[in-house]
Amino acid sequence: MFRKYFLLTALSIVLQISYTRAQESMMTEISYVFLEKLIATAKENYPRMNSFESRIKSAKTTVGQEQLSWLDAFSFSYIYNPNNTLNVIVPQFFNGYQVAFNVNLSSFLQKPGNVKQAKESVKIARYDLEEYHLTLETEVKRRYFAYIQAMSNLRLQSKISSDALNISREIKTKYEKSEATFEQYSMSQMSYSGALQSKITAESNFLIAKASLEELLTKKIEEVQ
Repeated sequence: MFRKYFLLTALSIVLQISYTRAQESMMTEISYVFLEKLIATAKENYPRMNSFESRIKSAKTTVGQEQLSWLDAFSFSYIYNPNNTLNVIVPQFFNGYQVAFNVNLSSFLQKPGNVKQAKESVKIARYDLEEYHLTLETEVKRRYFAYIQAMSNLRLQSKISSDALNISREIKTKYEKSEATFEQYSMSQMSYSGALQSKITAESNFLIAKASLEELLTKKIEEVQ
């Protein structure tokens, strides 16, 4: 039993070392220039960005409306009384046109505060947009690094699986020539099966990481120029 586990462990170590020498870090896979393009794409296309932009436009519209509504505090009216008309119910002392100009003092005094409040709403909407820029940028970075990690791991597992297949075939040939024991042949098959399963898991993780990043981009990574 000890020999069985020893052979399996030794074979796994050989497979891991064969690729570790070729690639020791995922850092070489990271492109910060491409990352900036991804961030710019997300800021341009992600639907929630439109929501913040709409809030700013709505707040600006409110400012304009409040500024124009200054005139609401003032009212203008006129009365026409012909020279040859006698009104015995409401005697008129002046003939012709009579003009009345009224001011709603309460409404007039409230306008500066309303305009200021509307302008503050614009500032708040802009602050929210700037804050979300930072949040979105951080999230794109996080998902991009997870994507690179998954891609690097997939390459590793693919290489290990390929090496395990080659070793398995080699031992199978030796076994058929009676140059290897059945135990060695069985261990090579088990090692290849384990490497293949790890590769499948790595493929799944890579696709999930890719889809997660593309959710923020609203397009395929390959389409980002």
